[in-house]
Amino acid sequence: MISDALSIARKEFTDTITSKRLWLIVGVLLLFSVASTYSTIFRVITAFQQAGRPVASVFSAIATTMAYMAPLLGIALAFDAISGERERGTLRILLSRPIYREDVINGKIISALAVISLAVTLSSFAAVSISILLHNIAVTMDDIARVCLFIVFSIVFSFAYYAFSLFISTLSSKSSHSLIISIGIWIFFAFILSAISSLIATAVLGPPPVRSFQAFNMSQRQFRNFTSPSIFPQEYLDYMRREAEISSMIQAFSINYHYTQITSLLFGYATRPIEFSRRTLTSIPTVISTRLIDIVVLIVFPIVFLFASYMIFTRRQEK
Repeated sequence: MISDALSIARKEFTDTITSKRLWLIVGVLLLFSVASTYSTIFRVITAFQQAGRPVASVFSAIATTMAYMAPLLGIALAFDAISGERERGTLRILLSRPIYREDVINGKIISALAVISLAVTLSSFAAVSISILLHNIAVTMDDIARVCLFIVFSIVFSFAYYAFSLFISTLSSKSSHSLIISIGIWIFFAFILSAISSLIATAVLGPPPVRSFQAFNMSQRQFRNFTSPSIFPQEYLDYMRREAEISSMIQAFSINYHYTQITSLLFGYATRPIEFSRRTLTSIPTVISTRLIDIVVLIVFPIVFLFASYMIFTRRQEK
């Protein structure tokens, strides 16, 4: 019954928003977002001013922080959602009542989606507002639309990690095991996979041309002025493009990669040194059409793990 699911969702929502765990994560997210914009604004604002959109530097810094913190929010809400109830013995008591198993997991999912939406929206708007006031930057309607779209994608991204962690929690008997596995997967996707992809690309292509290092060192000395990539020799640019293609193919297995691809195009920031001159913002419809595959992956990922969680939870006998 939908009423039973909503009753469970209301209780879960109330318990979650009054917990210190949630507001600690939101506070850390807000702190890091504001700090990242303050530390990077003077380093990158010149390039955005050339395109007349200095506010994009604020958004890109917040997006970078969100890429690391949003998964932790989803994991924090899910790692003990089922395993914690099982560990405390409350799951058997709950299931002994005249209530469907589907309602239990539906209530938890509805509550989590509401909490994630609230936390991401509040922290994002607060970080953007504080950063804009600190740097005295004008905001257009297009900027507001980009922030709203960014919040939607961030909610889906955080919910994707919630779905995965819920799946692990459904399988686990102890919350500590669920937490370790979930955090381990986040570390792998956020940090390790990118390093592995770079190593594989270098192993396949070999080291860059020797004289390319000289060009790169020269560019580094002029980095604060965001020099044009034309200072790089063509063979170095070709090498970097091939390296990026191989690395992207490997990182495509990470949900973090797809989220970063969307936000990088949405806010016009580059992820590689040779792309620093590309500061013209892409229109929102073009962003959606260009990154449609990334958006689909971002949506399908949580659906797959939610379905798997349903299958396991509804069929598993609790002892």
